[in-house]
Amino acid sequence: MCKVKSNWKAGDKMSITYKYFEGENVLALQYDFWRKITSTLPFAWKPTMSPILFKEQKEFDPRSRCFAYEGDDLIGYMSFTGKGDFVSLGYPWVLSGYEGIQDELFERVYGFAVSDEYGGRILAQRFREQWKDQILYFEAKGFEITNESKLIGKYLSKVESTEDNIEFSWKVSNEFIFEDWRSIMEENDEVNEAQIKMMEEYYSSVDFDFSISFFNEEQMIGVMGVTLREDTNYSEVLSFGILQEFKIHKGKMICVLMNEARSRGAETIIFHASDIPEGDIQKELGLSELTKDVMMVKEV
Repeated sequence: MCKVKSNWKAGDKMSITYKYFEGENVLALQYDFWRKITSTLPFAWKPTMSPILFKEQKEFDPRSRCFAYEGDDLIGYMSFTGKGDFVSLGYPWVLSGYEGIQDELFERVYGFAVSDEYGGRILAQRFREQWKDQILYFEAKGFEITNESKLIGKYLSKVESTEDNIEFSWKVSNEFIFEDWRSIMEENDEVNEAQIKMMEEYYSSVDFDFSISFFNEEQMIGVMGVTLREDTNYSEVLSFGILQEFKIHKGKMICVLMNEARSRGAETIIFHASDIPEGDIQKELGLSELTKDVMMVKEV
């Protein structure tokens, strides 16, 4: 544990106390704070389970998470997760009016991440295209935009029509089975072993709300996994796989998926454009570009 008082002032004098990670109760505070602080940001995703999983890794150190308090009130935090020399560096989230402590949070967490003791050398974070303040802050800290991925979607104002001549069945589950997705992608010859390993690690950190498996008689022909952020009714399709020979049904499968998301309270749904590159399907379903995933990287 480390407690340090700051001399930062804004208006009335106040004493800011910084503490490193102390236990599970602080982790719960981190999740609640992130939801609160990002609830008004456009297309802010459901938090992943990465902080929980990282805590169990050999790379974890309490100094990877720093929390700022005014009295007993949490007013900001910053954290990172990592593996080897790679670090997923969080943003210094603070309540409005406390932006003056962001640099101190950053220096504490970033400084430890790149120290010889920890050994971070490649640091990355992603933002949405509309998150200008966050992007500009990281640019000022030496990060560069290395990739922008188009995200398409729509606002779910009505039930999607699937017509009557559906030539497949489906099953909805409240969990996501990685092996189902893997078998489809391998049969399509769309991924190699390195990509499979990377996606397995990524999907293990995603807090899926539901998945839909599609069938042609007994054969599984597609699977899609979805997250839903209940406080903002924002949903994302993070896993998407359809056997090549059955992609003729893709549009109707997506309609089934969107109707399920809408029935669970989703008001907005997002897909990776790379999963639905077909312009005719996008037009038919009313999907358009809503944002971009902006990846920022710094090497030290």
